[in-house]
Amino acid sequence: MVSAADLCIPRFHDVLGDVMAHGHTHYWLHGGRGSTKSSFISLCVVLLVVAFPYANACVVRRFSNTLRDSVYQQVLWAIEALGLSAYFKTKLSPMEITYLPTGQRIVFRGADDPLKLKGIKFTKGFPAVIWFEELDQFDGIEAVRSILNSLRRGGDSFWIFYSYNPPRTMWSWVNVECLERAKRADTLVRRSSYLDVIDAHPEWLGEPFIDEAEYLRDANETVWKWEYLGEVTGTGGNVFTNIRDERLSLTCIRNFERTRNGVDWGWFPDPWRFVRCAWEPSARRLLIFEDHSANRKTPVETAQVLLDAMTFADEEGEAPYFHNELIWADDTPDGKQQMAVYRRDFHIRIRPARKARMRKLSYEWLAGLREIVIDPVRCPRTYEEFTLKEYLRNSDGTWEDEIPDGNDHSIDAVRYALMDDVLRG
Repeated sequence: MVSAADLCIPRFHDVLGDVMAHGHTHYWLHGGRGSTKSSFISLCVVLLVVAFPYANACVVRRFSNTLRDSVYQQVLWAIEALGLSAYFKTKLSPMEITYLPTGQRIVFRGADDPLKLKGIKFTKGFPAVIWFEELDQFDGIEAVRSILNSLRRGGDSFWIFYSYNPPRTMWSWVNVECLERAKRADTLVRRSSYLDVIDAHPEWLGEPFIDEAEYLRDANETVWKWEYLGEVTGTGGNVFTNIRDERLSLTCIRNFERTRNGVDWGWFPDPWRFVRCAWEPSARRLLIFEDHSANRKTPVETAQVLLDAMTFADEEGEAPYFHNELIWADDTPDGKQQMAVYRRDFHIRIRPARKARMRKLSYEWLAGLREIVIDPVRCPRTYEEFTLKEYLRNSDGTWEDEIPDGNDHSIDAVRYALMDDVLRG
C-alpha cells in the first residue's frame, strides 16, 4: 500500500493531515520553483475524491491552453503515484478524469472561457474540491471570487486550494491578499521552497536543478530568494527594508521598558488608528505589538478603546489596572477637540505630536533603524502598511524620492508615537 505522506515533503505532512480532517476551507500554498506545492495539491485532489463520495473536483487555470501540459499531467502523476490508475478513466475532450467506482469527476477548465465554468454539471455530488493553479495570473481576487460563486453550489463542505509563485512586488494583488488570508481562521497559509525538498528528497529535483539554483544563489542572491525561495523581494522601491515579523509573547511585552503610543485620527473612510510599540535605543530596534482600528466612532467610544488597551496586569495572576501612559496624536483641529474629551472625561494623558515638516524626516528615521519588529498576528494592519509602503514611481518606471500618501494610518500613528525620539535623533 502506498502512503501519501511518502509522496510529499515533511513541510506538507501537517497540511495533509489538516486537509483530510477538513481543518480549513482554504489552503493558500505559495513558494519558489521546485517547492512541490503543485504535486502536493494534486495528491490532495485525488485523495479527497476517493475519500468523499460527494466530492468532485474542478482545477482552474487562467488560460485553458495551459491545462493539458500542467495540472492535467500533474493529477495523472498523482493517480499513478498513489497506485490508483486502474480506478480512473481519462478523457481529453472535454478534459476530465473519472473515478470509476462512483462516477465522480475531476474536470479542468480555463478562466478565459467563463461559460464553460458556469456550465459544469455533475450527476453525483458537487465540486467540493477547487484548485486555482498559478493564482497570480488571474485578474484579481474579484475574478477568483466570481469563479467560486459559480462553482460553490449544491453543497456546504469545500476544500479550495491556491498555488502560485509570489510576484516580486508586495503591491501585487496576490501578495496583498496573502496578508489578508493569514488573518482568517478558515485559511491555512504555507510557504515552501526547494530547500524543503532537498532536505528530505533531493532526488526528486535532481542535481542539474539544484546546481542551477545554487549558481543563482552565488550570482544574484536577491533574484535567488524570489525565484527559488518564493520570497517577496520587492522591486527596489520599498520604503522599509528593515521589517522583521515575529510573534511577541505577553511575557516579552510586559518586560518592555520604553513603550510608545500613537493615535492617527479618522472617521470614514479613513480609520481612527491606535498603535502601541516599544523602543530599544541601544539596539536601534522598534517593536510594534498592538494596534486598534475604528470607523465612525465618537471620541467617547475611541477613548474606551484606549482605556481597554492600556488596562492590563503587570504579571500573570495579578489584578489588571489602567496604565496611564503618555499618548502622542496627530495635531489637527479636529484632533484637538477629541484630545480635550480624552483629557476632560477620561483623564487620558494625550498630547499633539510636533509633526510640522517632519513627515519625510520621520520616515527616514524609521527606515534607518536596525530593525522594526512587528507581530503580524497582534498588528495585522500595521504589518501590512509597513511591508507595502513603496516610493513613488514615475511614468517611465523609475523611483522618485517621494513617499505617496495613502494606506499609512498605522505608520502615521507610529511616527507620532516616536516623534520625540526622532527629534532627539
